[in-house]
Amino acid sequence: MSEVVHASAGMVAPTFVEVPAISKSIAVPKPPVTPSVNVRTLSLRDFNNLETRPQFLRDMRDSLMRIGTFYIKDHGISTEMTSDAMKTVREYFSLPVEEKKKMHIVHSRHFRGYKLMGEEFTNNQIDHREQLQFAPEQSPVESFRPSISPDYEGLQGPNQWPASTLKLLPHFKPCILEFMDQLEILSQTLMEAVALSLGLSGSYFHDLFGKSPYYRLKCAKYPSVNKASVGCGAHKDTGFLTVLLQDMVGGLQGQDPVTGQWMDTKPIPETFIVTMGEAVEKLTGGLYNATVHRVMNNTSGKDRYSIPFFYDPTLDARIPFKIENLATSASLDFEAMVTESSCTKADDKMEQLVHGLGITNLEPTRSSSQEGWSSGAHVFETVHRCHPEVYSRWYSRDY
Repeated sequence: MSEVVHASAGMVAPTFVEVPAISKSIAVPKPPVTPSVNVRTLSLRDFNNLETRPQFLRDMRDSLMRIGTFYIKDHGISTEMTSDAMKTVREYFSLPVEEKKKMHIVHSRHFRGYKLMGEEFTNNQIDHREQLQFAPEQSPVESFRPSISPDYEGLQGPNQWPASTLKLLPHFKPCILEFMDQLEILSQTLMEAVALSLGLSGSYFHDLFGKSPYYRLKCAKYPSVNKASVGCGAHKDTGFLTVLLQDMVGGLQGQDPVTGQWMDTKPIPETFIVTMGEAVEKLTGGLYNATVHRVMNNTSGKDRYSIPFFYDPTLDARIPFKIENLATSASLDFEAMVTESSCTKADDKMEQLVHGLGITNLEPTRSSSQEGWSSGAHVFETVHRCHPEVYSRWYSRDY
């Protein structure tokens, strides 16, 4: 689940425009956590049913306050789609290395493509995995100029699709694009549920994210090894939401936020793992956790494959430092919120609970003078620290 990194990640990064520091977290009471705490499995069907929605929101809220992670089932993405995506990823990683290198990430100004084993660092450790990265299929910003334009404008653009690779794997491109489309829809629904679980309007994050949220799909292969080792170092995801599809091999571990003990996040068929990132942790003043997690390479003789999807606001959105007057009580009256959700009093109730965003308009304001931090700069900081070779080639000079 590793869209990494913290400031401590493995290399010294080139100079770039720094993201403003997010305001200091407020003290928020949390329920006690024990080493034996289990990661809940929630059904999205319960969220979509107004009768069962209140309990779903309670369970989601408790999970995110305790550990920041839950499994989601009945998510609306077919088993055929998830199986097809995993099969396609395995087929790609089975290609000869010279073919895979045609799609190397250094060829893409937009940070899309393949990386060989040992080419990425997480928390000062070399990752023991191969990986492949995609993002929304878009036209590049034609006016972009390195060192003049905002760096994050360079993130927008197409994915790499080498003709020889598509000839060998004709289903590769349509499968990846369709899977990203479906994951975006699922992520929108999950962020609506997260908003409601905070006592916010269901449209809170939709308004905040804008019409074109930015996302990354990472496909990873962790080879089986002779001696157990760390495949991806301990870290928190840096953005808003991560939705992870993993195979049945296992190896993902989450850290108990109170005891520090590592807990296996075992694969459960027909589920995704949902995790909050640091952006949500900071925006909620620490009410919701961003789970520290890592991947251990296994000795089973079977390679592990995973496909995490990282979901963030549109690149030019500005994010408030925190949600003002956030409702921090252990429970909220979700029944009343659902009952009133179809009438005009609902907006008044949400305003009483949360007092809005701390700004006068829920639509993302594009002015650089607005208080808050830049979503695009935050995403760029993450990807350029993960992939400094791309930064060195495409962002240090005009071309």
